[in-house]
Amino acid sequence: MENYQCTIGTGRAMGGDTATNDMLYVRGHPRDYDLWADTGMLGWCWDSVKPYFKKMEDAFAEELDRKEHHYGGPVHIENFQHSTHLAQQLLEAAHELGYKEIDYNGKERLGFGRPQATTKYGKRNSASQIHLTPSYRRRNLVIKPLSHVVKILISTHTHEAHGVVYLHEGHLFVAKSSKEVILAAGAINSAQLLLLSGIGPKEDLLPLNIPVVSDLKVGHNLKDHIAFVGLNFVLPQQHTKEHLECEGQNEMVKYLKSGKGPLTTTGAELIGFLKTGMLKDKLDYPDIELLVTRNIYNQGHQHLQHLHITEETYNAVFQPLEEKEGFTIQVVLLHPKSKGYVKLHDEDPLHPPIINPMYLSDEDDEDLETLLAGIHLAIKLTDTESFKKLGAAFDPHQIPECHQHIKHEDAYWKCAIRHLSISLRHPSGTARMGPDTDHTAVVDKDLRVYGVHKLRVADASVIPVSISGSLTAAEYLIGEHGADIIKTDWLGDKMI
Repeated sequence: MENYQCTIGTGRAMGGDTATNDMLYVRGHPRDYDLWADTGMLGWCWDSVKPYFKKMEDAFAEELDRKEHHYGGPVHIENFQHSTHLAQQLLEAAHELGYKEIDYNGKERLGFGRPQATTKYGKRNSASQIHLTPSYRRRNLVIKPLSHVVKILISTHTHEAHGVVYLHEGHLFVAKSSKEVILAAGAINSAQLLLLSGIGPKEDLLPLNIPVVSDLKVGHNLKDHIAFVGLNFVLPQQHTKEHLECEGQNEMVKYLKSGKGPLTTTGAELIGFLKTGMLKDKLDYPDIELLVTRNIYNQGHQHLQHLHITEETYNAVFQPLEEKEGFTIQVVLLHPKSKGYVKLHDEDPLHPPIINPMYLSDEDDEDLETLLAGIHLAIKLTDTESFKKLGAAFDPHQIPECHQHIKHEDAYWKCAIRHLSISLRHPSGTARMGPDTDHTAVVDKDLRVYGVHKLRVADASVIPVSISGSLTAAEYLIGEHGADIIKTDWLGDKMI
């Protein structure tokens, strides 16, 4: 990576990350939520949260486990409105290894399934479009685009949050709250705003001359999903025509007119949730995700600048793939043991925070070994007869930083993992939920910040465990469940 720095993107738009993400809808595994509840957080186990998933869904994807889904909710779920022969061929390869085709948001959680997406009629459907667009005329809703919150207002005597200070068009404004302040800025920005407001570790705040309001482990426990993107394959020349046809004006017309065609998809063809030998748990609990994506990493170095991949690495590994039809099997670490942190550079709210995910830093190298085991599972897939019918050739080009190792041996793969793994933009845990006896906890089970009254956090920063897959569905869950918690607190028996 350039300057040995990775990138963690955030969505600076109405709807946050849902305006820019990969649109994959994955609830996670039921055990994720049972582990969440096992931390002492009643109300967050699978049996408690499953009704919220069903309530918010408007599920129209194919091959669904219908008893596990619901129609009529605000979040439309469908398959991407374009797929190629690749998905079916890889499903047949998976069958050879004993894996089932599954609805990974249904009862069966180990196997391969076609991606479920939060698109609607082939087009992105962000949280803003789902929730704000239908409500923007409401008198109790004020939307201030292009505004930057710089501080939470907290009384020094009562420790009550009573508003925020925000920057808009070069001027500072104050928004007062009559009941509560609720943060939903994401795992990076919510942590930064809490720290700027004096809520965080005193050893980090005092050197910056920020008065400590509540000494909590804000910014700690940062977790993120990383993916190894070095398993690249080239398809035979007869598939090139299909690739070129996707670039014509006809495809744009098809997308705009009917929501069909290759422009409706991010390139994801198939998702597999697998259990490696690294996981000693007897339950069917995945620790690796295989995400098959088509023609993402062969579009030119400029296209990948946001990933900070060095030009040398790109030229060696990805440039030979340009103008060729191909795909990548991304190996995703679902339950990282490594934990990072978010800290402030200084007290200036316009300066970005220090973000150190500390990927692959766990003492036992379990994260590294799990990714290695995932690579071996992916390679097994390529050894099947069904895969060989594709005629796909594994890209032979070696990562420059790993030239001292023999390619395809474990030492090479471990080196490759360290040099060619990227963030999937799923940060979480920086305002961790937990009981008051947990010294790392920032919020309680009702999302209330410890030591500060009338302040809650309702985003991925509160998640105390790793979720098995993309976080979009879990973030929607926190919003839905959090809304009911808040209504119950304020309306009580009057709640309808």
